[in-house]
This record gives sequence, structure tokens and C-alpha cells, in this order.
Amino acid sequence: MLRSGTRFAYPESSTLSAPLDDPRAAVKHADALVQDIMQTRGYPVGDFDQNAADLSVYHPHVVENYRFAHEIAVKDDRGQGNTEDLRKAMVAYRALFEDLLGQPIEKPEEVRK
Repeated sequence: MLRSGTRFAYPESSTLSAPLDDPRAAVKHADALVQDIMQTRGYPVGDFDQNAADLSVYHPHVVENYRFAHEIAVKDDRGQGNTEDLRKAMVAYRALFEDLLGQPIEKPEEVRK
């Protein structure tokens, strides 16, 4: 769990390289990390739909990334994911993390279903 005052940075070495070794674990980690960041930033967390609604207020241009990536994570939990979907989820989570952390997105990537 991350604590208040924790300085966040997108976990380049672990989460970005993990998809090559274990894309399912990387997506699960990214999904959980969103919750940790939101909680530390003061958002009430728990229900996905409420989380998405809360994010849409201050992060409207990336909330669809959250919905898209989370949908893939849920599909993968049901055994319906594939490597390309997991890659797209990581692209979406990266844009979301960069926005939540207040770091500019140098090369915005469009996420296509």
C-alpha cells in the first residue's frame, strides 16, 4: 500500500518490462496500482463504476483508458484475454498513470478496441 506523501513515478522497470515476461501479472498490477494512487490522492475507492465517475471529473480525457484497460483485466480474469489485448491495456494504463501523476504525456497513444 502506498502512503500519503509517497512520491509516485510510473514503474518503468517493473511494470513496463513485465508484460514481456508475464503480461497478465503486469495488467493485474497496473489495475491495483490505479486503486493505490487514487486512494493516496484522496479518492474514495472500491467500486469500479464510482472510481471511473470520480476520475471523469478531473481526468476526463483519460477515463476511457481506465474503462478500456479495466475491461480487459476483467476479461483476462475470466480467461478471455489475449496478448494483444493485454498490450493495449498497458498502453491505456500508462496514459492514465501519467495523467494521475501529473506528468505530461509526451506521445499520446490512441487506444483502439
